[in-house]
Amino acid sequence: MLDTARTYPSPDAPLRPLTLYTMIMLAYCAGLRRSELAWLDLGDVDLQAGTITIRETKFYKTRILPLSNSVLVELHAYIDARRRAGASQDLQSGLFWHAHFNGRYSPEAVTTMITNVMRRAGLKPASGRTGPRVHDLRHSMVVNRILQWYRSGINPQEKLHFLSTYMGHRDLHSTLVYITVTQELLQEASERFRALGAPCLGMEVRL
Repeated sequence: MLDTARTYPSPDAPLRPLTLYTMIMLAYCAGLRRSELAWLDLGDVDLQAGTITIRETKFYKTRILPLSNSVLVELHAYIDARRRAGASQDLQSGLFWHAHFNGRYSPEAVTTMITNVMRRAGLKPASGRTGPRVHDLRHSMVVNRILQWYRSGINPQEKLHFLSTYMGHRDLHSTLVYITVTQELLQEASERFRALGAPCLGMEVRL
């Protein structure tokens, strides 16, 4: 999908492929909503501190998110390309800048563009609602984070409240709604129960 975004045909807007690539990366790696992507300002990215600020979005919360080094490298590349494309350097200008649309993409435009990338990547049919949605990138971030915790020997239950805060949820229940049971997640949970839960029951459990 990221490769498809990088090669997205856009002769009239040369920055758009890299814009799409960066949007998708943040939607997945930072779990951002489409509205959060649309309303990011240039000044919300702090490359030195390694953070991005999400301001008063859903539920009127502001949160500061730490980002991995690999994400920061890609953000730096995008911001540099954005500058070279002639975008406003005002810190309150839209991070995902466009020469039209009042300087930034709307949430609806974000949805349309990323959905088009999904179609071109073969993840969705050419028309209709079948297949993944933009919001599913956020769901995938939650599931894969929990998988990483399992594989690192970390009890996800001890970390869920941190994940809930990172996602900007009001409560833990909202985060639990995002957890889709995949085969990989089920296998990791089974292995953890085999190692920790079964001995407590005083029996051998075959899973």
